[in-house]
Amino acid sequence: MTMRSHIRLAVVLAMVALSPMVACRGDRSDKPPRQFLPDMDDQQRWNPQSLTKFFPDKRTMRTPVVGTVAFGMRSIVPPEGDEPWKQIVRAQRDDLLRADPQHYLGLTRQMDPAEAWQIDAPGLFVETIPIKVDLDLIRRGQERFNIYCAVCHGYAGEGGGVNETGMFGGMVGRRWSYAVPSFHDPKYLPTSSERTGRDGYIFYTARYGVEFGGKMPGYAHALSIDDTWAIVAYIRALQESWNGTLADVPEEQRRVLERQRGGIALQDTRGGTR
Repeated sequence: MTMRSHIRLAVVLAMVALSPMVACRGDRSDKPPRQFLPDMDDQQRWNPQSLTKFFPDKRTMRTPVVGTVAFGMRSIVPPEGDEPWKQIVRAQRDDLLRADPQHYLGLTRQMDPAEAWQIDAPGLFVETIPIKVDLDLIRRGQERFNIYCAVCHGYAGEGGGVNETGMFGGMVGRRWSYAVPSFHDPKYLPTSSERTGRDGYIFYTARYGVEFGGKMPGYAHALSIDDTWAIVAYIRALQESWNGTLADVPEEQRRVLERQRGGIALQDTRGGTR
C-alpha cells in the first residue's frame, strides 16, 4: 500500500469516528447518556444524620477513632521557614495539640472548662498573661476588641448605660445596660482580690462566655488563643488610660492632641491651660 493510500485510509477512519458527534449536534433524545464508568457516575450519596446499611452502627456520620486528636486544619506539614502561611499553619496545629492550661484555658490547672464557672476560687484563673506582651500584641488586641467587644462594652470598655451626659457604651450596651459591665469597675481591675480581676478570668470569659450562653456568648469560634490574650492586654491598657491625666502624655503628643481638638484648651495638672 502506497503512502497516498495510507493517508486516504487515515482520513476515512477519522471521518467515521467523528460522524456520530456531528450527527448528534443539536438533536434531542430521550435515551439516557452512555456511561462508560457507571460506578463513578452513580456513587451513593448520604445526607448528614441519616441511616446506612454500609456500617454496623448504621450511621453515615463517622466518629473519630478512639485515641486520636486533631493534628491540623490542613493536610500539610509546613517545611522550615518563617513565611506567614507557615506560621499560621504551625499556630493552628499548636492550638489543636494544646496541653498548657495556663496558655490555652487561662486556668492554673488542667480541667474540663465547663466546670470552671462552678468553682469560686480566684486561684483557679491565672493572674497575669502567660505570653509575651508588647506593642504589637496590644495593637492586635485593639483591632480584635473593636470588632468583637466594643459593640457591647464600648470602645473605651465603659460598659453600657445612661448618665447625665447621655447614653454611653456600645450599640448593644446602650440597649442592655444592665447586662454589660464596665471594665473600669474595681472588681475587674488587676488590684481586685476577686477572680474577676485576674487576666485568666477575662480570657476565659471572652472564650466561653458568661455561664455558657447566658448573658454573653463565647467567642472561641472567632478568636484564636493569642488573639484572646491580645484583647486582655488591650483591656489592661484601657484600664491604665482611664484615670490618666494630661501629665501622662509626652509633650509632643500633647501638641498633637491640641491640634486635633481644634485649639480647645486642655487642663494640665497645675490647673492652668495649655
